[in-house]
Amino acid sequence: MTVVHVDTPSRLHFGLIDLNGDIGRIDGSIGLAIDDPGFSLTARASDETVVLGAGVHENRVRATVTRLQDAWDVGGAEFRFARTIPLHSGLGAGTQLILAVMHSLGRLYGITLAQDDVMRLSGRGGASGIGLHAFLEGGFIVDGGHGFPGRKQSYLPSAASTDAGVGPLLLRQEFPNWDILLMIPAGRHISGEEEVRLFQGLCPMPPEAAMHICHALVMGMLPALAERDLPTFGRSLEQSQSVGWKQVEIDAQGEVVHRTLAFARDSGAHGAAMSSWGPATAVFVDDAEDLKPEADAFLESLPNGGVCLVTKANNIGARIVVDDTA
Repeated sequence: MTVVHVDTPSRLHFGLIDLNGDIGRIDGSIGLAIDDPGFSLTARASDETVVLGAGVHENRVRATVTRLQDAWDVGGAEFRFARTIPLHSGLGAGTQLILAVMHSLGRLYGITLAQDDVMRLSGRGGASGIGLHAFLEGGFIVDGGHGFPGRKQSYLPSAASTDAGVGPLLLRQEFPNWDILLMIPAGRHISGEEEVRLFQGLCPMPPEAAMHICHALVMGMLPALAERDLPTFGRSLEQSQSVGWKQVEIDAQGEVVHRTLAFARDSGAHGAAMSSWGPATAVFVDDAEDLKPEADAFLESLPNGGVCLVTKANNIGARIVVDDTA
């Protein structure tokens, strides 16, 4: 019996570049694939869909299988999860899960997946393609957003923009082996109708915000990556998050993330950035293991606690292994 093993990264979404649109495009995004947390699953063909160990992700697994069965006319599978990504923490769990199920089911039934098929069937990428490219290739990623008001007619998140397609990949670059301390305080879960309401109520953003973010990216983060300059990268990343839509996202989380970012700055870290709607916050440091006990104590001092872990960038994307001897 064929067995498919899939290990996914998760993704850090550092920010949307332009939610103004005066220049004829909106969205555009900056992000990074990281090794941990991720999904680890094993799949075997089955007459029925069986989901073990997925926890809160089970319904999405089943919905994804149903959608793929409609498209491919294939059978079911037994999915066993050994590792999962926290839901609604800003780490892109939904995209990674859909892609993991899609690739495992495709391998089990001999479906050849072109990249266009992946992007179309996943229903993701309507605002940002970071999660898709993180799965496919890993690394530091910049996408070019959507033509406006041509390809996309309104300011909406990915989940509400399934017809917009995925913005062009402008840059995918190997990320240095820098330590990342991932801090996840117990914050708010922002998605669905609330996310749509914030987009529609607060956009367009001022054009100056996009200019500031582009400056921090092109003259800060990218040269710092080329020169392996961690302090400049961290400082430029923080500058990119100080304006525009990212400030909306941080403010929506409120005090818990403001305190987490302040802790990171006071700890001597080179930079800290909230991912997507948060509350997950990536802290770039010289020695994450050395800082972790202090970070654990800080999170324990918060009203509802939190967790943190040490991770690195993922520069290869998801790992998919097919075992025909099982």
